[in-house]
Amino acid sequence: MTDRRARIADAALDIIATDGIRALTHRGIDRHLGLPAGSTSYYFRTKRDLLVATVGHLTDRSRHAFTDSQPEAPAPSAGITEIANGIAAYVDGLLSNRARDIRARYALTLEMVHDKQIQAALAVSLFSRERAVGLTRLLGTGDPEQDAADLIALLEGLVFDRTVGARAHEGPVPGTAESVAALAAPIAKALTRPCAVDES
Repeated sequence: MTDRRARIADAALDIIATDGIRALTHRGIDRHLGLPAGSTSYYFRTKRDLLVATVGHLTDRSRHAFTDSQPEAPAPSAGITEIANGIAAYVDGLLSNRARDIRARYALTLEMVHDKQIQAALAVSLFSRERAVGLTRLLGTGDPEQDAADLIALLEGLVFDRTVGARAHEGPVPGTAESVAALAAPIAKALTRPCAVDES
């Protein structure tokens, strides 16, 4: 994605997160970025084209953030606690540094429920199924594919709970050690339950 296209997609995330998807227009993005009228339409002819690019940009941001924050694979000597803490730190980073992206994703998910292509892209825009399967294989779980899907479902639930659920109001505050610890506890339980290896 070119710099201009990326800027437009990023502006779309700003608008969706703040005012909802119905507020997203080509002219609105032009105004948001201070571009000449018609600039966004030049790059994305239809609103759906714009939405597809926005979801792709969201996914790219997640992949870069995940790659920057996580090693390619846990060290063979890593225990459950260390692995859970690493995953929790990434999730906490979503909640603290990328709250805008999370809000935009939820807005897009609800509005685009009938668009299967966009829904499928949104479903994998935060967490890597491939990396999750690699982790569950490393841990020697009974069913790596299913266990990876269950882990991602847990992570999705934690993000939702801390964004719009009860814990969004009860704390702990994202970006703190307390937040990472609160996230790590259920992740460690999920990793321990199906595992055939011992943390020691």
